[in-house]
Amino acid sequence: MTAAALFLLPLAALAQGPVVGPATCEAERAVYEMTAPDTDDVWRIGLVPARNMASIASDLYLKLTTPRRDYWFTFSVSQGYAGISVFPVTDPYAEGGPRDLLGSPFGANPNGVTDPDILNALRFLTLDAELNIAFEPPMSGEEAPPYIMLPEIGRALWYDAAALTDDETADRDPMPRGVFRRTQCLVAPHPQAGP
Repeated sequence: MTAAALFLLPLAALAQGPVVGPATCEAERAVYEMTAPDTDDVWRIGLVPARNMASIASDLYLKLTTPRRDYWFTFSVSQGYAGISVFPVTDPYAEGGPRDLLGSPFGANPNGVTDPDILNALRFLTLDAELNIAFEPPMSGEEAPPYIMLPEIGRALWYDAAALTDDETADRDPMPRGVFRRTQCLVAPHPQAGP
């Protein structure tokens, strides 16, 4: 009887929905949330595993969900002191996989955005419990950081939301400034995305 219960335990665990995060949680199972003062609106971040490397810097995609739409990004790491950036791509679950939304030298889209104001708004920071900032983006299997910041993404969503998505109806997408806090740890990671 005990052996049967142990055999069925993983199936029951997978059938559960999201649960509040334990002390440890792999990056691909973490859910991050931020709310705006005086509203019920929630902004979420998920780190979605790629079938292959999503970029040279990480095997994860970043999915930002606002009250209006989803935005997808890959990670990039600059040499020196510049840090980590996220570059917008199309939905990696779509047929054919993701396409770059940025133009050269940051993306392969010949008609993509090259505006330095947008590029400057794509910084990405992870913070540990002591608020130290990591030098590398998250990877599958690694411990999910407790906090994530995209300090200027709200500016890009306000002025240039259409540059961050292939949704032709995209217009201003208001987002508060703040920190995304890890609030949940999924029982299983998101399904793998990309080609």
